[in-house]
Amino acid sequence: MSFDTGNLPPQSPYSPPQRHGGPTAASEFPQGKKQSGFGIASFIMSILVGIGAFTIILVAGFAEASSPEGIDEESPIAIIVGLCIFGIIGLNLLGIGLGVAGLCQPNRSRIFAILGLVFNGMVIMGIIGIMALGVAMGG
Repeated sequence: MSFDTGNLPPQSPYSPPQRHGGPTAASEFPQGKKQSGFGIASFIMSILVGIGAFTIILVAGFAEASSPEGIDEESPIAIIVGLCIFGIIGLNLLGIGLGVAGLCQPNRSRIFAILGLVFNGMVIMGIIGIMALGVAMGG
């Protein structure tokens, strides 16, 4: 009994089966959406800025604890810490903007954009909370 194989090349019994027509291996499974570049940038920025904010707050706390009467508001370290905090907040706002841009991209996965928005918001709320705590303690 023989089967008509048409124009198919002969196949060794020891080789894996070959496909003739139909979907290829690359297109056999549906691919997920690509990640949003803006969302990834927002997420990475939120992590880096969060680490930077934590470091700046540690420096400010160390400077406050190292002098007996506290840090002088006119000292260079206080001015640098204050400017860094404003820079951190500015970078957080930029990260939030990138997260919103990532959410608005069509046909892209939005998970990193959402994570970037949440983490950037948490850093800003943390900084505001620490400032409010400082004011409440009479600093």
